Amino acid sequence: MIAALDRLWRLIATGISFALFGLGGVLMALVVYPLMTLVIRNRSRREELAQWSVHLLWAFFVWIMKTLGVLTYECRGKDILRADTGTIVVANHPSLIDVVFLMSFMRRSQAVVKEGVWKNPFMAGVVRATNYIPNLGDPERLVADCANVLRAGKNLCIFPEGSRTVPGQPRRFQRGFAYAAIAANAPIRICTIVCDPPTLLKGEPWHRIPTRRPHWLITVHERIEPPPGTGYDKGPMGVRKLTAQVEARIEELLQA
Repeated sequence: MIAALDRLWRLIATGISFALFGLGGVLMALVVYPLMTLVIRNRSRREELAQWSVHLLWAFFVWIMKTLGVLTYECRGKDILRADTGTIVVANHPSLIDVVFLMSFMRRSQAVVKEGVWKNPFMAGVVRATNYIPNLGDPERLVADCANVLRAGKNLCIFPEGSRTVPGQPRRFQRGFAYAAIAANAPIRICTIVCDPPTLLKGEPWHRIPTRRPHWLITVHERIEPPPGTGYDKGPMGVRKLTAQVEARIEELLQA
């Protein structure tokens, strides 16, 4: 009986949390960011404030979910992540809200967003105001945009799988992050994310909650320094080598 009531409450609280998330995005896009445009003329300054506001909003969202009993989480190495600048933060991608966790810990960060998010009515205003990088099918433009962000000293949060991990299927990393790291001469920070029990999986509706409260463990690991220190050339061989190294290291850490 207690377990059933707990699950019912978590279902209700999850709905409340996602409703607040959507409402917050709409209010930011329709009220806060237009006011910023009127008051702050400097575009770079507006983008920095918009990125800071997302950091705060997502930190609040995580706090709401934890306070309502939807989930628990632990981040090992949060201070390391906060201190990084001009770094590509690379992680595996087990759940829908992985990016929310990571970017709630990172103050100067941008993300690569899929075309669907770029055009989503609840998220479009936010990702455009923050100047997040859209992945619209032009690889060269995407790499150039990522490299420019890194050279400006901002962190870039990337999930090389491109989408959430499909349970039971092997992870396959795309090479875009490696192209950007080599082009910008930027370091790569490795992170791992484990959610137990699994929830908010690819293709799974938000209301299909697990039988017990899920716990996220986000661990910040070592940083791979940029070339020339690591010896990666700027050609395809260097990109493949770097991608394989990061993929193998994340797999090793997840299996440990």
